Amino acid sequence: MGYAYVVGCVLTSTLLLVWLRLLRLPVFPLVTANYFVAVLAALIYKPLSWEALLQTPPAGLAGLVVLGVLFVSVFSLTGRVSREIGVGLAGMLSKLSLVIPIAFAVVILREPISARQEVGLFLALAAILLVHGPYLQEGGIRKLWQALRWGLLLWLGNGIIDTLFKALQPTWQSLPDENIPPLIMGIAGLVGLALHVSQKQLHHLRRPALWAGATLLGLTNIASVVFYVKGLRSLPAVPFFLSLNLGIVLLAGVIGVVFFRERFSWLVGLGYAAGVGAIVLLAG
Repeated sequence: MGYAYVVGCVLTSTLLLVWLRLLRLPVFPLVTANYFVAVLAALIYKPLSWEALLQTPPAGLAGLVVLGVLFVSVFSLTGRVSREIGVGLAGMLSKLSLVIPIAFAVVILREPISARQEVGLFLALAAILLVHGPYLQEGGIRKLWQALRWGLLLWLGNGIIDTLFKALQPTWQSLPDENIPPLIMGIAGLVGLALHVSQKQLHHLRRPALWAGATLLGLTNIASVVFYVKGLRSLPAVPFFLSLNLGIVLLAGVIGVVFFRERFSWLVGLGYAAGVGAIVLLAG
C-alpha cells in the first residue's frame, strides 16, 4: 500500500505543475486563493488541535510563520517557472533542491556524507546547468541568465523550505502531522491576502473564475500532502523519497516534452540523466 501513496503523491505533485501551466489566471492571486481552499479541505479531513498548538514553543510558531511566507512566495515562483520555462524544468528544479538540506546537514549539523553523495551533489549542480543549455544556444548569456535566475530561485526556495522542515521538526512534536500543513498554508494565504490589500489588488480575488481555478489547485495541493504524509509513514524514508523524487522528475519531464512541446535537445537529455543520477546517489 505504501507505494500506492507514492504514486498518488507523484501524480498530484506533477498535476500541480500542469494546473499552474494551464490555468490562464494571474499566478499570485491564484496561489493565494488556492491556500484557503486547501486549508478548508485539510481541516475537514483533520480538525486543528488547539491544545497541541498552544503547547508549541515560540521557535516552532515562528517557524510556521516563516514557512508560510516561503510557501506563498515559492509556489508563486513555481507558477512563473512552469509557464515561462516549462513544467519539466520546474519539476526537476523542485526535486533537485534536496542538495540544499543535505548540504545543511553536512555543514551545520556535522552529519557524515558518503563519497557517492558527494558525486550526487556535483551531478545535481551539473544537471541544473545542462537543462538550461538551450537558452545559451538560442540567445547567448543574456537569455541564459533570464531563464537561469528564476530556475535558481525556485531551486533555492524549495531547498530552504526542506531545510527548515528538517530543522524545525523537534519544535513541532506536540502537533499532529496532519495539522502542520494547514497551519503553514493558512499563514501563506493570509500573507497573500495582506499583500493584495496593501497593493489594492483585491479585485483579483473577487473573480469567480479565479476561485474555480483555485478550487482545482487547492484540492490537488492538499491531496498531494495527504499522500505525502501517509506514504512517509508507510515506507522507510530512503525508498520513499527516492521513488517520489524520481517519479516527479521523470513524469514532469515527459509531460513537458510530449504535451507542452518544451525544449528538448541532447543537452537537456543529458541534464535529465544527470538529475536522475544525482537523486539516486543522494538518496544513498
